[in-house]
Amino acid sequence: MNEDIKAAFEKAAKEYDARADAAEQQRDQELTERQQFEAGYQQKRDEVILPALRFVTTILEPHGWTCKISDSAASIKFEVFRGNMRGASTARPHTSFNGDPGSRQITIYTATQTQVVPKVTCLLTELTEEAVAKHVLEFFEKLASEPSDAGNLPTTRRARRD
Repeated sequence: MNEDIKAAFEKAAKEYDARADAAEQQRDQELTERQQFEAGYQQKRDEVILPALRFVTTILEPHGWTCKISDSAASIKFEVFRGNMRGASTARPHTSFNGDPGSRQITIYTATQTQVVPKVTCLLTELTEEAVAKHVLEFFEKLASEPSDAGNLPTTRRARRD
């Protein structure tokens, strides 16, 4: 075989191997960063978010509010309500903290009785106990400022029977 052709094959094969190696290193790097984020989120969940939510619960429950914390690997949902109170969606008023390994950010959602507040994103390093407390306070202030029956209004009015 012609040496030039043989060299061209060798060159093309080496270039392919180099790209494949670089792609594998990139996947390994992304996996490592994802695992680091997930571990960091779990630590923030255990050391920052959950203690802050439990603390808020100790303040609100004596005032007649029900507080429920739902915890999964990638998300924490904090429901706060009284009676049959419902959120703007069909769920109870809540705020949630969701770890997104793809973007390596925390996404915070909020729904009160009358509104779904646009999501907020922050970096893991920005999620401090004070930041969580301020966010939950803003959520509760919105919820507490709404009419007490805003989430309980019937969709149709029935005739009263006396």
